[in-house]
Amino acid sequence: MEYRNNDPGAVQYGNFINYYDFNNAGQRLNLLPRDVWIGTDNRQPGEPYLVLDIGCNAGNLTQLLYTFLNECVGTTHERNIQILGVDIDSDLVKRAKTGNAFPSNVSYEHLDVMDSNESSKINEYLHKWNRKTFDVVCSFSVTMWIHLNHGDDGLQLFLEKLCDLAELLVVEPQPWKCYRTALRRMKKAGDEFPLYKALQWCTNVEECIQVFLESSLGRKKVFECLPTRWQRRICFYR
Repeated sequence: MEYRNNDPGAVQYGNFINYYDFNNAGQRLNLLPRDVWIGTDNRQPGEPYLVLDIGCNAGNLTQLLYTFLNECVGTTHERNIQILGVDIDSDLVKRAKTGNAFPSNVSYEHLDVMDSNESSKINEYLHKWNRKTFDVVCSFSVTMWIHLNHGDDGLQLFLEKLCDLAELLVVEPQPWKCYRTALRRMKKAGDEFPLYKALQWCTNVEECIQVFLESSLGRKKVFECLPTRWQRRICFYR
């Protein structure tokens, strides 16, 4: 997918070609807890521990996440960590596949999670492991892009999809100031987000997401990380 006016920061879907140059994957990983990943599912040692990473970009964080989970879940609980990373940008997925250091445990697919036809690939992956849900679904800095392109209803649908797929949901929502930055970059490049002005979830969007997950979708927040250097909070819901 192309960016606007030769500006790598002016992208419609958050598919930055140099994302990890300015948002270090290791720094984010250092904030993650080690003791919230296993629930009460009583799965047996050796069974797969399935992870879905939505918006995986070029796979940098996905691969670090595999190493992290292999240490605190795979080794400790004798689980076989398997991660599926998906992204809307085919070029980024190609880069992720090329740089994949763990091909037996990490795989990547190019798909749009908001497209029901394309998202069937996720169900095919679950079927391969004879599962109906993932142990973990991660959405790191994705909610804003869903929101800007699909509106309030689209973001709610996205969160519903995640909850249907996840036993543990990990969400890192962008605060409202990030929306204004994205809008400013698009305007500078001569484009816009048509749904922006109609958004009802706006200045308190992080709170809106939490209330919707807890009140409408029956989730409970079990952990919240310290803010990242971008002042974003990674939240865990069961």
